Amino acid sequence: MLRTRNLGEADRIVTMYTKDKGKINATARGARRIRNRLLSPTQVFTHGRYLIFPGKGLHNLSQGEIIHSSQALREDLEKMAYASYVTELVDALTPEEDPTDSIFPLLAGTLSLGERGRFPLAVRAFELRLMGELGYAPELYQCLHCRDNLQTQIFFSEQGGVVCPNCIGHFPGIRPLTNGTWELMKRLQEWELSRLSILHPAPSNIEEMRVLMRKYLDFRLEYPLKSLDFLETLQVIPPLGGENNE
Repeated sequence: MLRTRNLGEADRIVTMYTKDKGKINATARGARRIRNRLLSPTQVFTHGRYLIFPGKGLHNLSQGEIIHSSQALREDLEKMAYASYVTELVDALTPEEDPTDSIFPLLAGTLSLGERGRFPLAVRAFELRLMGELGYAPELYQCLHCRDNLQTQIFFSEQGGVVCPNCIGHFPGIRPLTNGTWELMKRLQEWELSRLSILHPAPSNIEEMRVLMRKYLDFRLEYPLKSLDFLETLQVIPPLGGENNE
């Protein structure tokens, strides 16, 4: 479940990403009533099975069965912020009813890793892999301009890829890319999602990648994401007791 909106006094409009149909919008009648059977299955981030009848505009969601409630993502503020960013990114970048086979397992796997406390890494992998599935994978091996293979002195362009020192004048928004972060990006782009749990990169590499991917996504997105501003606001608030939660 990507997103929910209130409709009238008791209904919900839900946006979900499905295995077979991709992103769809449907009306869940009475889903906001306490005793309604659709109340729990239409909670945001929920993974479930649904019976949906097609409509001319909005479809009609008539039944729902929870596979995994993802309640932990709704109960923890930081996890909720990360999950909101992931689901809003899917909503913003995927057209309605245009399925891509690998996006559903990518979304489910990312939320699962996040629920286990690995969101900082899982979200970076998700950004790279989602862009790849949509045909916008950043180039990580050859210079975007001269196509030479790169070894050292690497830069990253907001247009989506690495650039050599001789070609940085051809691209706006150039930023240096350290070797550690470059290697991390290649692993996150190529490894199976299930293997990422063994990675424990330095926080500095994750932060550098966050900045680079933010610039790249801003270049691709048509509008700013509300959830991203919320997430970044949370991350600059010091934790209670002055401890580091990372």
